[in-house]
Amino acid sequence: MLSSVNRKACEAFFKRRTAFAAEAFHAHLTVHGAEPSAQQCARILRAYVAAGRLHPLRPGAYLLRTAARSLDQEPVTNLIQIAAHMTLDAVLAYHTALECCGLAYSVWFHALYAARKPAEPLPLATGLVRGAPFPRTLQTARTEHLETALTPRNGLRITTVERTLVDIADRPHLGGNWSEIARGYGNAASVMHFGRPLPDVQRMAAYALRLDNAFTCAKVGFLLDLYKTEWGLDAALLPPLIKACPRQARPLDPRYTDMPASLVTPWNLIVPLWVQQRTWEDY
Repeated sequence: MLSSVNRKACEAFFKRRTAFAAEAFHAHLTVHGAEPSAQQCARILRAYVAAGRLHPLRPGAYLLRTAARSLDQEPVTNLIQIAAHMTLDAVLAYHTALECCGLAYSVWFHALYAARKPAEPLPLATGLVRGAPFPRTLQTARTEHLETALTPRNGLRITTVERTLVDIADRPHLGGNWSEIARGYGNAASVMHFGRPLPDVQRMAAYALRLDNAFTCAKVGFLLDLYKTEWGLDAALLPPLIKACPRQARPLDPRYTDMPASLVTPWNLIVPLWVQQRTWEDY
């Protein structure tokens, strides 16, 4: 199988990865002197699949396996690498992006990515990898990769901090409960203590407006307002979000309609008192 390729180069590549794209494998072998053609590289990968060493995630992307066992028994640990390779356009997003940015309060045992057409959820021994479609307005404008970047260590595409904070407000079921989502905004303010800049509120507002959803604009504005002291927020940055708010009051989340709540202006949101009072900070 490896008559023209250095086996050690293959093993060195596999040692540092959980999932990978065929292009990265080809580039690695070329850099290390093997220089196979694309056809030779494809044959090598097919041979590893046949031997049970690799599992194809999609055409051109593979999951490294340690033994010939079912995927739900495979002791895979790096779910994030797998999520980033589930589709050609995959972007690490929502709670997973929040974790990668160091802003999450809890650790989830599954990884989330956004894509135009997400693959079927992939259950593994250490958790679940699942996708969500890009927001409709971004798909229509073909700007799905707006406010995304590559991770510095391994070059995986991920939503920026600014987009992540808006996205978890837009789709709260992918960001956690509202104490988790609000903590993300609070933690974003604390990154100053670690020498990192605050997220750019103007970019957050611009992205929220691009989603063309009045309810999302209201939720983002409310959360920024909730932590305005910690963010040192300039009130002049909020009017675009205020202008985009729904005209009729809406509950922050239908899951909490049986809890004591009150109307929060100017966001036209009916917010549970425990959220307004940030009661999670009492524990």
